[in-house]
Amino acid sequence: MKKLLFIYNPNSGRGAIKQVLSDIIVTFTNGGYDVVVHPTSCAGDGIEYITRRGGEYDIIVSSGGDGMLHELAYGLMAGKLDCPCGYIPSGTVNDFASSLKIPRDMVKCAEMIMQENFLPVDLGRFNGGYFAYISAFGWFTDVSYSTSQKTKNHLGPFAYFLQGLKSFEPKYLRENSGRVRIAWENGEIEDEFIYCMIGNTYSVGGMKNLVPDGASLTDGKLDCMFIKTPRSLSDLDDINRIILSHSFDSDNVVCIKTSRLEISCEKPFRWTLDGENGGEYTSAVIEVVPGALKIAVPEE
Repeated sequence: MKKLLFIYNPNSGRGAIKQVLSDIIVTFTNGGYDVVVHPTSCAGDGIEYITRRGGEYDIIVSSGGDGMLHELAYGLMAGKLDCPCGYIPSGTVNDFASSLKIPRDMVKCAEMIMQENFLPVDLGRFNGGYFAYISAFGWFTDVSYSTSQKTKNHLGPFAYFLQGLKSFEPKYLRENSGRVRIAWENGEIEDEFIYCMIGNTYSVGGMKNLVPDGASLTDGKLDCMFIKTPRSLSDLDDINRIILSHSFDSDNVVCIKTSRLEISCEKPFRWTLDGENGGEYTSAVIEVVPGALKIAVPEE
């Protein structure tokens, strides 16, 4: 019998998965799999378990927020595994699941995974590590990992809004902007930037207006957007217009597609990788890993 690893965060999304866990396992069993269940106990547990034990399974399914998706992708790449996978979203925002139209109903999502319609999507490599859908630093990018799990569970998406309000404070804006040099295959730019995003997604924090037009998860390219630090009230108004209208015809925004880029900063910046704390760096080499994640998606 084929073997399936189901690894999940029991605390994600108010622990809602506990109410349907049995139904999910029955769905996988009826699909012809011998199921092994592993609830994670701490951050990074999923990466460690998948890296160490993932090769024993025919398919690996994770459930949780975007952080569990990150652990799934990172574990598969670190373990050099090529098996197909599934993702059952149970977090607060779930940008990646929304991008691929993966059902939010967890049992229906398990049923969808059993259809075994797998799409090879791109991943990103970041200074030797990996991310599933986004690497970023600057304005409001720490909202996801600086908001406590308890607050997320209690307030839902509104928790991100409350935490993000501080992103508009002048002190916060100064601390999260600086001089950055960005070099990619077809160009180079150096300027003061307040927001740098490199990813494969259609939304960030549930907002589609922070992703460039033409973004794709399967084109072998990274979709990048860089917002310059406002130097005047008119610049700030222009940035607000960009975010609200999703119109990037502005000198304050740089949008590119590339398979590789190098970023150098005059001071350390806190990076987020898939909504998780990615550490502080003054330089980063980021490149795409084409079609590296074979993930279950709804049939057309």
